[in-house]
Amino acid sequence: MYEKQIADIRDFARDIKRGTFGLYCATFTPKKMNKYPKGTTRAMYKTTPANPYEGRVFTLAIYQNAATGLNYYNIVKAECKREGINFTDAEFAAAFPKEETYCAATEDALANIILRHNNYDQEYLRLYQGRKPTKVVYFTICDYAIVPEDSDLYNDIMRYVPDKKESAKQEALGIANIVDVRQPKVENVVFLAQGEKIYINPRFGTMALFSLANINKLFAPK
Repeated sequence: MYEKQIADIRDFARDIKRGTFGLYCATFTPKKMNKYPKGTTRAMYKTTPANPYEGRVFTLAIYQNAATGLNYYNIVKAECKREGINFTDAEFAAAFPKEETYCAATEDALANIILRHNNYDQEYLRLYQGRKPTKVVYFTICDYAIVPEDSDLYNDIMRYVPDKKESAKQEALGIANIVDVRQPKVENVVFLAQGEKIYINPRFGTMALFSLANINKLFAPK
């Protein structure tokens, strides 16, 4: 299926067809966790054991029709329109003002795809969740094994995972469907595929968990 393998993620990004569907990707990122279980007060810190899963738990996210290369503000404005909430350009700019970001593209071809930190030599892949065409499934990984969501281990891990906070700015617009921005580090991108071309991160290339066959198998039941 993928006849053209691209060795560098930046070269793949330069060749992405923007505004079309069919981008398939997976990311493997550290799960954001608290040092102590949810509900632990400061007074309880000295008597509460610290998170035993620190550095061991990750999220494997698999995207179908992934969104990248798009402007965040344009996506949110389009979502407003889709839900029947209409703004003029001036009204939208006032209701949803742009904010300074910590990273930017180094060239036009990579705008809203591969971004570099303004102060450090770190690059990120820009992805969006919540757009109607984009489907994402998640797996919790501990010690490089999938943790079933009906297991005691999963429930124990989740005691340390902070509750998700929605975008207050988007909620203030009145939209029901919130669009989230995700920016995994490029080294945490497992693969990107579109049409006949694919980029496979050599960091994950020899690990069975991240093989295309296994990723496809994990995605299919969802």
